[in-house]
Amino acid sequence: MKVLLLLALLAVSALAAQKRYDGYPSETEKCGFVQRILYEGQNSIYDFWTEPRSLDEPIDIMVPPTHAKDFEIILQTYNLENRVKIQDVQSAIDVSRKDQASPTNVKDPRSRSGSSRYAVNWTQYYDYTAISVFLAQMAQAHPNIVTLKTIGKTHENREMYMVKISNPQTDSNVTKNAIIVDGGIHAREWISPAWTTWLINELAENYAAHPQYVDNLDWYILPAMNPDEGGAAGNGCDDTYHGPTAFSEDESANARDAILSIAERTQVYLSYHSYSQVWLTPWGYTADLPEDYPLLFDLAQNAVNNLTAVYGTQYAVGSTTGLLYVASGGSIDWIKGEAGIPYAYTVELRDTGDFGFLLPADYYTISHAQVRLFSNETPLSIGIGGNSPSGSEALRWVNAKNKVALEVLTKLYNERSDVYDFWTEPRNINRAVDIMVPPAFGSTFTSLMQAFDVDYKVRIADVQSTIEEGRKDIAKPVIRKEPRLSRDGTLRYSLNWETYSDLPAVGFTMHIQRQFEQILTLGFHLIEEFLTELAAAYPNLMTHSVVGQSYEGNNMNFVKISTGGTGKKAIFVDGGIHAREWISPAYVTWLIRELVENYAAHPQYVDNIDWYIMPVINPDGYRHTFAVNGKFKRFFTCQDRLWRKTRAPNAGSQCIGTDMNRNFGFHWDEGGSSDLPCGETYNGGAPFSAIESQIVRDAVLSVANQSVVYLTVHSYGQYWLTPWGYTPEYPADYPQLYDLAVRAVDKLTAVYGTQYTIGTSTNVLYIASGGSDDWAKGGAGIPYSYTVELRDTGKFGFELPATKC
Repeated sequence: MKVLLLLALLAVSALAAQKRYDGYPSETEKCGFVQRILYEGQNSIYDFWTEPRSLDEPIDIMVPPTHAKDFEIILQTYNLENRVKIQDVQSAIDVSRKDQASPTNVKDPRSRSGSSRYAVNWTQYYDYTAISVFLAQMAQAHPNIVTLKTIGKTHENREMYMVKISNPQTDSNVTKNAIIVDGGIHAREWISPAWTTWLINELAENYAAHPQYVDNLDWYILPAMNPDEGGAAGNGCDDTYHGPTAFSEDESANARDAILSIAERTQVYLSYHSYSQVWLTPWGYTADLPEDYPLLFDLAQNAVNNLTAVYGTQYAVGSTTGLLYVASGGSIDWIKGEAGIPYAYTVELRDTGDFGFLLPADYYTISHAQVRLFSNETPLSIGIGGNSPSGSEALRWVNAKNKVALEVLTKLYNERSDVYDFWTEPRNINRAVDIMVPPAFGSTFTSLMQAFDVDYKVRIADVQSTIEEGRKDIAKPVIRKEPRLSRDGTLRYSLNWETYSDLPAVGFTMHIQRQFEQILTLGFHLIEEFLTELAAAYPNLMTHSVVGQSYEGNNMNFVKISTGGTGKKAIFVDGGIHAREWISPAYVTWLIRELVENYAAHPQYVDNIDWYIMPVINPDGYRHTFAVNGKFKRFFTCQDRLWRKTRAPNAGSQCIGTDMNRNFGFHWDEGGSSDLPCGETYNGGAPFSAIESQIVRDAVLSVANQSVVYLTVHSYGQYWLTPWGYTPEYPADYPQLYDLAVRAVDKLTAVYGTQYTIGTSTNVLYIASGGSDDWAKGGAGIPYSYTVELRDTGKFGFELPATKC
């Protein structure tokens, strides 16, 4: 009896301690000067559920009954529109209490059916005790992936918990990126801990449904950042009291230390709040935008598009100050500005004000689609699922009309090339850029372009269809032991320059299918075979050798064309540095044939000059761009027509390849390249880190003293470019470089009518350090060094039909 009486007294005292809001109406009115005075000077009286933002933006204010008449006078005096949204807040709270779960005492997280049964089920709201029990149950039920730790105690001596969700069985050699999530920083925002606990359950309990979310990422979740039931270390009465000093509160100091311990590998931070359905970026302390705001906006807009697609809910995206109000001292500003986590967001969940903080539990429906928002479609996941074009991938023509728009495109190019494939790089204002946009990011990209007033249009509506059409230009595999004669008696080679030629020749029959890997390793390559054929046919003019092997074991072929003798100057030519630029090896192999096969038509080209030519210096990437059709297709890994880089893995990353044309060791990594392994312009982490770059370097240096011209052949754009690429300054001998380029372009135009733009790489196009042409001139000492970007100007891009070569 005494126990029952004690429990009754405790219940009565707890009820008496609850703050009540009988007769409190919630008003909606519009923002202006007077409202700001109320908010900044009297928010200890008026509870602003939403803060003043801008003119004609509604505000939700809870007004105490004792001040109701005064408030009405202010509204009438200043002619402020208003209406009562919730007549009696306390009654609404009492109704919502039905959504609050009763205390639970679950010892074993298993139901009779054997399925997990936890202290939280997401059909109701739960208090701190129930959440604490749930976290312990999850760690017990999933010890291999869930770790529960205490990061400190609150002012009222409650434990603050952090949950880590990670699969330790993932490759230990790969350092995984991380996401940090927090909830419950504002006590009355009940939907926030509900969401964060659901997220924990989804990642752990339903791991088998989407293991990639945990295998490829580590999650650190703080589900209840403010577990105390009122009271604070200070005497501030205002709802936005900032404390006497930064991190004066035990809770914020505990969170700071926990976050800093893992910040170095964390890419995304999400702080969940309610309400109003906005997705906010830094900054909150100033109206200025972060330098990388386009990237923040882009990722947020993609997340919002996914949310809208699943639930139909609309979210506004913008900076805290720009979209809402100035609010210094916020967690995401510190996260980005001090902890150095690049993607920091505050997410204000449902609704837009009908219920406000009193959202019924059945209004927040959650599904695993929300987990995807910052795992499957972020920079963290690049390399997990690949980046191959799909049937609805589009190539877009984009034009920056002002400096801000150009900066947006440059940010996307430098830091989001893992998502957006820039066929041409941002150059200057009013210089068009071609960007291939994945279908999952189509609406995001459109929103971003509209937000920054960037002109855009679709150049190729369906890239994959264009690729399939272009496959008709691929030569069929052949195997020949020696050059054949055609009916008219002329030599016939493995290449004909009417189609594009792959490196591997796989014309073998069914009974040797099982020997496929062995045959591929033996190096039956169309281009290599052509070089062997031509050297055999003209041994007095051409020498063919192999100067090394690529990462995947493909031969790096080297050709010398010469009539002999000493003291002659030399020209060095390479092609195929970027795998998808098929016209480059096509042109370089045609050049070899023209110099050798048609020597009699222009002997001076060979009698007076030695030629050193490497037709495909990125053979692994080039091979990867060719698909194999028919019965042998299953022997090949998935291949990508628009692959650019090499194919060597990158330590600590799941992304493959280095951009060789950012990997040469002259002013390496001084702009225009990416330090991110997933980036299309990844510089390799160190100069000459790629084995292919090393082989080219050694080949060039072996003949550098003799060479006066270096030509590296690319596509597309029709440019004849000189150094430098690392700086806008001109070489001292630029007039001579320019003069020779003009003479070459004039001859091209006279024969074909094609127009080429001449100038330095940086001034005509963009900064791009680590290029082979800069190194050839500045490192190897070859005076006339050029990058030649062949046809066309963008109509076909990398998908130039072979008939247009």
